[in-house]
Formats: sequence, structure tokens, C-alpha cells
Amino acid sequence: MRHKNYRYGDYEHQLWDFRESEFLDDPDDDIDESLRSKAVEAATRQEDYDDYLASTYWANVRATVLHRAGYKCEMCGQDSALQVHHKSYCARHTELENLHLLEVLCRACHNQEHI
Repeated sequence: MRHKNYRYGDYEHQLWDFRESEFLDDPDDDIDESLRSKAVEAATRQEDYDDYLASTYWANVRATVLHRAGYKCEMCGQDSALQVHHKSYCARHTELENLHLLEVLCRACHNQEHI
């Protein structure tokens, strides 16, 4: 199952439709301010996610998934630069109950999943 996101693939048209409707509803909207606000929100979410990835809980999840995969990329078999990839994002702190949604990928394969 490929990772789905709003920038590429299945949802690209939905993102465009959302952006277009968001700004066409009210022609007096300040587009620059709205985009700046969205950038700040995205940066805040990334900081929160980075903190989550630094948590003890995530370290336990990561160790569990790496062990399950035999410390090898589940796509190509490489054993270095390993990362844990969410096939589908579940609520934070529920990954241990949803290990089937996680897989071990090397950096190259992980980057391919996000294209």
C-alpha cells in the first residue's frame, strides 16, 4: 500500500479544489496572510511531530518494528539508514496497537514512498 498524501497522487485534485474554493468564496480575503498562517500551522505541526519522534514511546515503537523486520528494509533488504514508515497514519500513541500500519524502509525506499 503506497503512502497517500495531499501533494501527490490520489488527493492532488482535492487539494487544488480546496485551495481554489477557499480563496474564491470571499474575494476580499488576504491570500498572502492566509498562506502565511497555513505555513506557520504546518511548521508547528512539524515541531510537534519532531517532539513525538523524540519520545520514549516512539523509541519503543521503532525498536519493536525494527526487530519484527529483522533490522532490514522490507522492500530491498538493505540493513542501513533504516526508518519506520507509516503506511497509514493512525492516532499518535496507538502505533503499538496498530503495528500492521508500520514498516521498516531504508532512506531511499522511504523517499520513494513519499513521491
